[in-house]
Amino acid sequence: MREPVVIVRNLWKYYNYMGQRIAILKGINMLLYRGDIAGIHGPSGAGKTTLLKILAGLERPDSGEVVIEGYNLTMLGDDGLAELRTGVVSFIPQDYGLIDDFTVYENVELPLLVAGAPEEERKVIISDILRYMGIADKIRTKVKFLSGGEKQRVAIARALVITPSLLLADEPTANLDWENAKKVLELFIRINKDFQTTIIIVSHDARVLEYTNRRFVLLDGMLKEV
Repeated sequence: MREPVVIVRNLWKYYNYMGQRIAILKGINMLLYRGDIAGIHGPSGAGKTTLLKILAGLERPDSGEVVIEGYNLTMLGDDGLAELRTGVVSFIPQDYGLIDDFTVYENVELPLLVAGAPEEERKVIISDILRYMGIADKIRTKVKFLSGGEKQRVAIARALVITPSLLLADEPTANLDWENAKKVLELFIRINKDFQTTIIIVSHDARVLEYTNRRFVLLDGMLKEV
């Protein structure tokens, strides 16, 4: 029997704009199982990033329910949501979220420092994950000297060091040419198979959906599986 990892029920999110209350997410429902790799396609401004941030516990919905690995996010306080992001959910922002003047090692180390991992354990985990990502030779390089594809791999490595059950990627190919984009997408497939990580990738590029086994469209605040 397949094990559910993501359960979203009747999710609504509003923003205030020019004195008006506008719904950006309208009654979203979603059910993802362990090992699913889902793609969410939609135009800019459709609410894709907002949905990911809610799933990561970075924003709160106005109504509805989100359950990740049995944790009801709507019932958790800020400390509980922060703890969720140190061991259950990892979020990769579109701009990578890296610190340019830090080395690759220092960037990837940050989630482990937050989680309180001992130094020797951090060294082993980071060394292993950078080898897995194919960037072990960049371990002491400052991020500002890396290419876009290399930065994306560092961002993914940083997300993976806590071995999350759910990996959320916001437009991971937007800053890459298609050849490098395909390499990143193939890497997500490899991670999905090797670790049974449930992955959600959002993108305005419909070609990304070819690399997923669950495909959704987010349009006018409504999510439909296709």
